[in-house]
Amino acid sequence: MKKISILFLFFISCLVFSQSSAPNKSSDLYKTAPEWAKLMYTDNPNVDNVDNLYKAYFRSASFKKTFHTQYYKRWRKAINNFIGENGFYDPSKKLKLRDILYEREANNDQDVHRRVGNWSVLGPFQNFKQGGVVSSGAQANVYSIGQCAAIPSVMYCGTENGEVYKTLNGGDSWVNVSLNLLTALAPQVVLANAGIAALTVHPTNPDVVYIGSGSEIFKTIDGGINWNVVFDSAITLSGYIENPAEIFINPNNPQIVLVASKAGMHRSTSGGASWSQVLNFECFDVKAQPGNPNTLYTIRRNNNNTIHQFLRSTDAGLTWTAQTTGWYTSTNPNRSVVGARIAVTNADNQRVYAYLIGDSKPEDNGFIGIYRSDDGGTSWTNTMTYDGAPYTDPEHPNLISSTPVTNNFSFNQGFYNCAIMASNTNADELLVGGIGMWRSSDGGQSFQCIFNYGCGDYNPMHVDMQDFRAFGNEYWASTDGGIYKSLDLFNSQPEFKMNGVHGVDFWGFGSGWNNDLLIGGTFHNGVDVYYEGFPNGAFLDLGGGEPASGYVNPGNDLRIYSENIGSKIIPQSITGAVINAPMGLLPTESPWFAESSEMEFHPSCYNHVYLGNANQLFKSIDGGANYSAVYTSASPSNDVLGIEISRTNTNTMYVVERVPGSTPILMKTTNDWETSSTVSLPTGSNFGPLAIISMDPENDQIIWLAYPRGNDGNKIFKSINGGASWANETSSELDAQNIQDMTTIGGTDGGVYIGTSASVYYKNNTMSSWAIDNANLPATIGTQGIRPFYRDGKIRLASYGKGLWESPLFETPSRPVAKIMVDKLAANCINDIFYFDDYSMLDHDGATWAWTFDNGTTPTSNLRNPQVTFTTTGSHVVTLTVTNAAGIQSSDSITVDVLAIESTAVMEDFETEFVPQNWTLNTTGNFTWTYNNTVGGFGTTTNSMSVNNFVVSDVGAYCDAIIPINLSNTSTSNSTLTFDVAYALYADNYADALEVLVSTDCGETYTSVYNKLGADLATAPNTTEQFVPTADQWRTESIDLSAYIGSDSVFIAFRNINGYGQVVYVDNINLGSTLGVEETILNTLTVFPNPVSSSGALTVKNNLEDDIEFKLFSIQGKLVGTRFTQSNTPIPLAPWNLSTGVYLYSIRSSDKIQKGKIIVANRE
Repeated sequence: MKKISILFLFFISCLVFSQSSAPNKSSDLYKTAPEWAKLMYTDNPNVDNVDNLYKAYFRSASFKKTFHTQYYKRWRKAINNFIGENGFYDPSKKLKLRDILYEREANNDQDVHRRVGNWSVLGPFQNFKQGGVVSSGAQANVYSIGQCAAIPSVMYCGTENGEVYKTLNGGDSWVNVSLNLLTALAPQVVLANAGIAALTVHPTNPDVVYIGSGSEIFKTIDGGINWNVVFDSAITLSGYIENPAEIFINPNNPQIVLVASKAGMHRSTSGGASWSQVLNFECFDVKAQPGNPNTLYTIRRNNNNTIHQFLRSTDAGLTWTAQTTGWYTSTNPNRSVVGARIAVTNADNQRVYAYLIGDSKPEDNGFIGIYRSDDGGTSWTNTMTYDGAPYTDPEHPNLISSTPVTNNFSFNQGFYNCAIMASNTNADELLVGGIGMWRSSDGGQSFQCIFNYGCGDYNPMHVDMQDFRAFGNEYWASTDGGIYKSLDLFNSQPEFKMNGVHGVDFWGFGSGWNNDLLIGGTFHNGVDVYYEGFPNGAFLDLGGGEPASGYVNPGNDLRIYSENIGSKIIPQSITGAVINAPMGLLPTESPWFAESSEMEFHPSCYNHVYLGNANQLFKSIDGGANYSAVYTSASPSNDVLGIEISRTNTNTMYVVERVPGSTPILMKTTNDWETSSTVSLPTGSNFGPLAIISMDPENDQIIWLAYPRGNDGNKIFKSINGGASWANETSSELDAQNIQDMTTIGGTDGGVYIGTSASVYYKNNTMSSWAIDNANLPATIGTQGIRPFYRDGKIRLASYGKGLWESPLFETPSRPVAKIMVDKLAANCINDIFYFDDYSMLDHDGATWAWTFDNGTTPTSNLRNPQVTFTTTGSHVVTLTVTNAAGIQSSDSITVDVLAIESTAVMEDFETEFVPQNWTLNTTGNFTWTYNNTVGGFGTTTNSMSVNNFVVSDVGAYCDAIIPINLSNTSTSNSTLTFDVAYALYADNYADALEVLVSTDCGETYTSVYNKLGADLATAPNTTEQFVPTADQWRTESIDLSAYIGSDSVFIAFRNINGYGQVVYVDNINLGSTLGVEETILNTLTVFPNPVSSSGALTVKNNLEDDIEFKLFSIQGKLVGTRFTQSNTPIPLAPWNLSTGVYLYSIRSSDKIQKGKIIVANRE
């Protein structure tokens, strides 16, 4: 036997999938599957090809959960650690990693001082719903539960991700006893997940526990301090396995142990020292007759006739006999066997229930029936009278499915969600689990839904049932969200028993900068968020499904972003309110490492955000509410993923492009994407299709490049000249591992962390190889994300399936690295406040800050985050000097602008850019004005701005689009504000409002000049469908603003007030640009020639000589360039290197704005 401290392979440990069998190829489930699923079900398919087909399929089809999509997630998790650079499962990678980890653990046992770091777990230990009082019921996926019968306060549970937890107080609190356990690394080619699929505790000795994972059985005799492999079924299967299903210890003779698994039934009479096979074919369960442990029951897959077969033993499992009287049978050629579970009861030791899943015929949808025996398994009846479909509610519901009857939302997850238990006081009462939980009070003849999609009001509770156990009069259920305890067979709200179980599977990770805020999307359990004001290890569960995201704004450290939930402002106490904020776009995201883009915040301005979506890079200048594309890949099939922005030269940026079927591309800009170039990558092969990058925070020429799936010896490279050349930085410590995240550390001698599929490593310029940094970490842990938290001198790790961890930095930075960030780089009003904050790489313990502000109303400050206004318009230099506890200083400077409002007119038809130049957006909710490219005023265009109140329920919240304008020289005839509006009322009690307000004090106070609500605002009949106006469903509004003539600083706010009603559209906003006939003749602007050669020149012809601003935009609205010139002066186009096509232009003269289109032809 080989000692194997409880280690588990990071990533596979993320997966625990009880349904390991692909559908029968003759079944309707397989025949109707999409092509990506059929490829997935083949033997060892190319994973990249499956992924590409999967993505292509859901680009044109709406996503919904099905058997196939759920199988895909679990298969993909299981295989992800061991995909070779060519996209195929590589078993040699697993076997080599097994050898490396075993040797490492042996060395660590001999010399604990060799381990570097001091890691500790951050949680989540408890999850709460918003409000911070009620447990969320969504924490971590628990596969199995066991209890010591003699000492029932001692229990163990096993998670999806290969961890074991122990409680000494009946589940009130749990501790991890599996830090050194390795699962999913059995010495066969077979691919197995790492979950603890089966667990049982010795009936009298609570220190003896057996667990099953993959093809192996592990045993501890010291309460989890050490674990030994006592059995390996040595099975060889296609696909991957979840194994075993059940472990049974004979209470009369605990040396007798039985294991039901893919490899049949195995039996030991020596406490696991040796084993013999007593049944072939896959066995799904093994249970003993209450009071008589020599009588055993099992159900297996009889491969001779593809049928569920019930067998009974009366000699403690040595021999078995099939019981056929009344038992299920099917001769349909499309029948399938997926799984089964057995329930017995102390109330009647002759009562046996069998829960069969699969298909008896093509029309079935996963559930065959509940069979019942009243004579110890000798004879049987179908409690629901017939097998499988048709399913009806409530007479004959589908107990395995998400819905009781088959509809568009119906799906099941096969044996992954399959559980049953009976009451120990009333043999007619039983619970059945599939996606949901069902109860019968009449011996299985009828069932009532306790909890499922669309039914049940228990709070907390979670769908996806895993393990049901009746321990005396205590009834326990585990789900994808955690463990529940009931004393009345779940007739009333159960207790959630998960305090201390931190085996959360993070699919995204973000962290704060100056405040300690952590966020991560998780597998199964939504978005978890922690703030330093919360109790230790306590997280808020914000919902949101299974998002592979989580981002924190570094300057507004309470603002987070995530898929499905949007943007939120997090409270500083766990009982505080979560506030909505707008979010306009999400990056491309994937749960699989190195396959996501990100939200990358500009180092100088925290409201400037970049993200990759599909084949484009987008930029927001309003904190993520609105975005415009700044870079588009040459290939529409490429994905823009990783983004790096230099802290020392913020115009220098890199992005990684994933190219289907090829090696990735690295793109670079030195002018904020006005132009870009391709960076030459290291020469060679065997790199694989993925890449991640990290820039040195103190030198924009130093960049690290890692190939996550690169073969041994070709995993990580470094350039010291901006990508002109590369040096291989790989060493043997990284063999057989994927590099999954990377971050460089400022203030060090070139320090960099990498997180792999097995551990964490560090290297700097003085080190010739990578040093493992894993003291107190699990023996194997897969990195989802790794982030420095300079404020406290820590490094943080989000893992696949083992929670969040932190450690002091490998080396203490020798110096701070100063950096200023601010909410905006320019303001339109002298009274506008600039909100500065420190973005330095600085340990705050003993640190000081010294700011200076040229022309600031506050010329100096010692605060970390001062708020400043300036006394004059123009450019102002701001400096920051930070000093650490050792007295070492670092300085940074930045220039911000206070602009005089020069616009004397508004002529906005939304034909070019959104948000228009100098406009700002403000909101009190999670919505804002957005660009609409489908409808325009009176049908004359397809562009407008709109707010979709139809999908936002935030009644009373509002959002503003704010226009600055100078009316100091406006005439009365030009002081009328006009705009087009379209709106339809949803219903009287769902009425939205549009208000126009004016401010002359930079937005400190506003005066309402227009306000219409509901029916008064409506331009079309009421509708309960999302409103899209026709050409005749618009109205032009006019507002007299002559009262504001003479003011050089006027803010006009278009305010949408949410009533959860309908979409509000606004177009063609005009003010101050209405010219008389004579003026029009004298000041007519004509753009000539049109079409024009890309190497030619444009001239803005005008009868008057006038200064003009000419802007050219792509047809998508991206600014190509700006020229300040005079009318009647040629504007050369060659410097812009234009491609042929249609472009948009905007001309601003002294008294008017004109927009239009030009056609650019080939070069002459």
